[in-house]
Amino acid sequence: MIHCSIDFSFECANCIEPHNKLKTLNEDCATQIIRKAYEVEYVVVACINKEVPQWCIEVWLLDIIEEITCIKAKIQEKNTVEDTMKSVIARTSSQLARTPRMNEEIVGFEDVIENLRKKLLNGTKGQDVISIHGMPGLGKTTLANRLYSDRSVVSQFDICAQCCVSQVYSYKDLLLALLRDAIGEGSDRRKLPDNELADILRKTLLPRRYLILVDDVWENSAWDDLRGCFPDVNNRSRIILTTRHHEVAKYASVHSDPLHLRMFDEDESWKLLEKKVFGEESCSPLLRDVGQRIAKMCGQLPLSIVLVAGILSEMEKEVECWEQVANNLGTRIHNDSRTIVDQSYHVLPCHLKSCFLYFGAFLEDEVIYISRLIRLWISEEFIKSCEGRSLEDIEEGYLENLIGRNLVMVTQRADSDGKVKACRLHDVLLDFCKKRAAEENFLLWINRDQSTKAAYSHKQLTHLVFTERDNLLEWSASCSFVGSVVLSKKYEPYFSVNLSSCRAFPISRILPNFKFLKVLDLDHYVFIDFIPTELVYLKYFSAHIIQNSIPSSISNLWNLETLILKRTVHVRHTLLLPSTVWDMVKLRHLYIPDLSTENEEALLENAAKLNDLETLSTPYFSRVEDAELMLRKTPNLRKLTCEVKCLKYPHQCHMLNFPIRLEILKFYLSKAFETVPFCISAPNLKYLKLSGFYLDSQYLSETADHLKNLEVLKLYYVEFGDHREWKVSSGKFPQLKILKLEYVSLMKWIVADDAFPNLEQLVLRGCQDLMEIPSCFMDILSLKCIEVENCNESVVKSAKDIQETQVEDNQNTNFKLVIIEKKTYDELIPNEFKRFLRPGIEKISIYMKEKKLTVTGDVDADEVQVVVEKLRKRGATRL
Repeated sequence: MIHCSIDFSFECANCIEPHNKLKTLNEDCATQIIRKAYEVEYVVVACINKEVPQWCIEVWLLDIIEEITCIKAKIQEKNTVEDTMKSVIARTSSQLARTPRMNEEIVGFEDVIENLRKKLLNGTKGQDVISIHGMPGLGKTTLANRLYSDRSVVSQFDICAQCCVSQVYSYKDLLLALLRDAIGEGSDRRKLPDNELADILRKTLLPRRYLILVDDVWENSAWDDLRGCFPDVNNRSRIILTTRHHEVAKYASVHSDPLHLRMFDEDESWKLLEKKVFGEESCSPLLRDVGQRIAKMCGQLPLSIVLVAGILSEMEKEVECWEQVANNLGTRIHNDSRTIVDQSYHVLPCHLKSCFLYFGAFLEDEVIYISRLIRLWISEEFIKSCEGRSLEDIEEGYLENLIGRNLVMVTQRADSDGKVKACRLHDVLLDFCKKRAAEENFLLWINRDQSTKAAYSHKQLTHLVFTERDNLLEWSASCSFVGSVVLSKKYEPYFSVNLSSCRAFPISRILPNFKFLKVLDLDHYVFIDFIPTELVYLKYFSAHIIQNSIPSSISNLWNLETLILKRTVHVRHTLLLPSTVWDMVKLRHLYIPDLSTENEEALLENAAKLNDLETLSTPYFSRVEDAELMLRKTPNLRKLTCEVKCLKYPHQCHMLNFPIRLEILKFYLSKAFETVPFCISAPNLKYLKLSGFYLDSQYLSETADHLKNLEVLKLYYVEFGDHREWKVSSGKFPQLKILKLEYVSLMKWIVADDAFPNLEQLVLRGCQDLMEIPSCFMDILSLKCIEVENCNESVVKSAKDIQETQVEDNQNTNFKLVIIEKKTYDELIPNEFKRFLRPGIEKISIYMKEKKLTVTGDVDADEVQVVVEKLRKRGATRL
């Protein structure tokens, strides 16, 4: 009886979740089922943990069974769900279904685009602000981005930069984003005050013609914060601004009138729907009539059209199915984006509903990194294991499915394989996720002004997101059944925290009230007073710590799969790892900066293997033997980042065998320029980054021989031997797609004609001694892009010669050359300083102004003086 009732509750929870508003199903019944399923889970956990008396559990279960029986009877009376919708759900519920990527090219608004293009390129000689305003979902951002990336437009400007403001914003972050686009990365800029950053930006833009995109401005005050950074020197500089509000658009406009973005016409609506559903193909004549009718129902709103296209793309291309969608949409769809999102949500397979609603835990316009998202999904148990597939691979399939349905927007893809690296949600969709999740007691945001009087009604919530840590303390007593807690506070950067006055978060005070926690994400710059080893059901834990060691009781977290412990940039010491961590056999991802152990050899020899561990960052080794032991104990690693110091090995050219599944390897040397005492053997390695080492042609040649499948190679602050020469012989690096050389001492580069046969991208940054790019790059037909930054004129000239040959002789119309001008002397010296000090120097503040070099952080005066002398010998006489 108990077994059958529990099975029924979970079956219903998975198949008729409250997320389905099918007409023939009472939503209230479905909501009750979900709550009972969660309650059953709590009973099971309490029973296992022996925290509740046996008689109490029996009474609890009998009550649950009685309630489930009543719900079951109600559902059986209303079990006439529409056959067509059933078939749609069945067809789309495959766990591993992957939807092909949709073409992200904008459709429609051609007249608007041409008009705006003329305003950007012609018009007044002075600065002009092109303001675009309109309701959510019209495509303001998409339209602005198309103009911002239009080659015929950007080629007329010296500098292009963009930022996204949003309703809540950080002035510093906006300035940093604009500076990053204008003059490149600068890790030390965060430490500068806002007024100094604004001054740097203004001076950078002052002599040049610039194009700036300022997206999603909500208030006049936000524009007031930024406008002073954009000088007007009558050189036809332009600013594109998007906003929902006409008042803001009018306030920001200078010469041009604000553009109120119109709705789509019927023809544009149909073209967009057809494009999103069929791609480059045409719609079948049989579907055209109903398709055009559906497009018309979308109320001429591009977002609505895209969402409906996501529904249609998952269905059979049959008239009956499309008619069913048209009937379900009805006439309510006009000017009601919630109805559209509801329809898209209804046809999601059960396993995707929770994944989609979970986006409600993120902030508006927040860039969501896929690695973190997928780890959270897995910890939340949104996915079941599948033989022959890793959980990460399955979750990537889920994400691609949501992207294919146009519910999630891609913001960044990997250059090498095109995999999604970051994404975000449209504001309308994010708002839907938050509201729907709250309605279903799935997820709730707890804000500063929210009263705890409503806490009782949320006792069965499964996920809570807090914006203030004090709210977490206040609400903890009312949320005993909560399974996930996320503390989200976007604009409190940890570099500004004064550790001497830092008030550690008293996590011990909330532990008794969160016994069922599976996810505790305190990643947003909250320093905890100790590690919560009592939360035995925890699967995901992320926080900032100040301690220099981890307690041995960490092994009490026997369910833990992801452990992320971060430290402030002001602290740079190895973090002692207890031997008990090797008892945590369920660990999949371990991120601890500079982790080390006392007596590593004894620890590892006696330790169990962590067979499930796939990601490890960042162990600190002083001996090759320790690295070998670590690798033997982690046989299934896929990603490894480690730091080494003075590695010594008695045999030259020793072969270090890495796990066969390893795909990503990053090696950093903590002291500048020592040779690598081993060759890397990793048959499936795709990504390799070496930083701070002394290399020569022979070592790199042997590396190429052992890494036949390498696709990405990054050499960072590397010193070259052999008279600072690198010879790449015939046939080397056969699968390499991306090669990045940053701040290396390379002077002469000799490459055989058939080396790098599949190279697509070459990046040279800070290679000031390099004489030229080898001419053989002219003949690499796969080459798509060369990026040159802060290199000498001869390198720039050779890059332009390669571009001319690629475009004119090889007809490689996709080839792109990016040249970023040399930085000023004051900007250049800090980077050169890093090059001669050690990797990790980005964690130290280096600032150059008017011949004065200021260095603060974990570095002594003698080390600074040695580096300064090296720079002077290399020509930095003004230092």
